[in-house]
Amino acid sequence: SDNLLQGLNPAIYFYNSISVNESNERNSKLLASYTLNINWPRSICCLSETDGSLILCEQERCRLLLFTSQLVLRSTCGGTRGDNLYQFDSPWSVATLNDNSSINVAVADTNNRRIQFFTIEHNGQFLYKYGLVTKEKPYFIATSKRYFAVSCENGIIITFSANERTELSKINFKKISSTQNSCELAYCLCMDPESSFIFVSNPIGSPNVIHQLTITGEYIRAIKLDYRPFLRISSLAFDKRNRQLVIADSLNSIIYSVEHDLNEDNVEILLKRSDNLNYPQALCISNEGHLIVVECSVSTEHTLKIFRYHPCICHSRLTTSSVKTSETTSVRSMIYQR
Repeated sequence: SDNLLQGLNPAIYFYNSISVNESNERNSKLLASYTLNINWPRSICCLSETDGSLILCEQERCRLLLFTSQLVLRSTCGGTRGDNLYQFDSPWSVATLNDNSSINVAVADTNNRRIQFFTIEHNGQFLYKYGLVTKEKPYFIATSKRYFAVSCENGIIITFSANERTELSKINFKKISSTQNSCELAYCLCMDPESSFIFVSNPIGSPNVIHQLTITGEYIRAIKLDYRPFLRISSLAFDKRNRQLVIADSLNSIIYSVEHDLNEDNVEILLKRSDNLNYPQALCISNEGHLIVVECSVSTEHTLKIFRYHPCICHSRLTTSSVKTSETTSVRSMIYQR
């Protein structure tokens, strides 16, 4: 019985850490949400070098949505399934890319086997710039100041120079990581914007391991989350302010951080169901230091949400209630003094 209890301890600890806390206090982590007319949002990114606008990639309707940092919808791009300009076929990921002092938006146009690049004009309209064709279907895109990486089906990761858009390396991740997995899907990934290190994980298998690579595909190490065997990794983001990974776990409806430079158990759960988090698919960090999260599942509302994360001027010494928004109403958080 002692052995059984010892074996159950990790499960009991994990359950307690993600369980809903019984409390009558106002939820101070959820700051705002947008639910109107969103269908299967798969990715979100922030125009961090400009005004902090948000771009959502909507898979089912094959379009991009541009929001202000306060979740006011400005414009859309696409909306028709196809392979022409300004059309997509099941786009999966969106990311911002610095290219010769301009800000571009890169979109993984999955079923068309291409990456499309756009700039955003002052009026909020998307302007097509160029495209890259990939042999395998692209799913995830990660960017740094000098490079970007595309994760494709069959475990293929392709890295490029941001300015010249030239291919640097085509990495067969399953070979270099010695993963015993026949998964034909793509691996989720993110990049350190300064060093351009790539962090990779399998979203449907080997749930406790994050692999670190160089931009040319040199394998550096495996980051194993041995003390948290029940965690899953649905998507990865890099927090450049805290120098840590922020991870969405859709299966358990949690978001947690990992300080990748530490060897000991360094996982911190940031958000869970009791914070009104439901099946997070992807996330990014806004200019204000908020967590921007997209949620979707077959049984829940598809939503774009803003959560408190880093200390920020806009919410210092204040507690805010969540505010649902629409296409015609701007977000004004309801402020309550402590």
